[in-house]
Amino acid sequence: MHHPIDILAHHQAAWDRQAAQGCEWSAPVGPEAIAEARAGRWQVHLTPGPLPAGWLEQVAGLRILCLAAGGGQQAPILAAAGAEVAVYDASAGQLAQDRAVAERERLDLRCVQGDMRDLGVFADGSFDLIFHPISNCYVPNVRPVGRECARVLVPGGTPGRNQLARSGRRANRPDSVRSPACRHPRS
Repeated sequence: MHHPIDILAHHQAAWDRQAAQGCEWSAPVGPEAIAEARAGRWQVHLTPGPLPAGWLEQVAGLRILCLAAGGGQQAPILAAAGAEVAVYDASAGQLAQDRAVAERERLDLRCVQGDMRDLGVFADGSFDLIFHPISNCYVPNVRPVGRECARVLVPGGTPGRNQLARSGRRANRPDSVRSPACRHPRS
């Protein structure tokens, strides 16, 4: 008899184990990285390498959702750089890393556990930007993720395609937020 796998529970458990083992994506940033971010010198990662220059420059004052991006790395840096940040992840272990950095560095960081296919805890238009590392491979159908991203972005925002979604809203937002949703190295 075939028993279907609960994909969300499977990935939650796998990422909780990774967080407990301190894998590359679960090693919290140190005080030095937070100090640099507070001074305006920071880098975040969607992949093992930092974002290319110009992809995400000014974040101070932006409302950012770090979607499926727990681990104590990207969200604390963006918060230290002046953004209002919520990190949403399925893994309690990954979110614990973010909470630990936020507590240690006295950062205002909202950590929420859940399934990225259902962002119902957030109102429509709650975010200016979605920082979304490659994680769509963990869901059997990516369409609900796209629908939810489009819903929680400000009006005119663009849903991310496994990368970075930027708002299309023009008023009172820096130029870095008005550029295309995704830039590919070959374009």
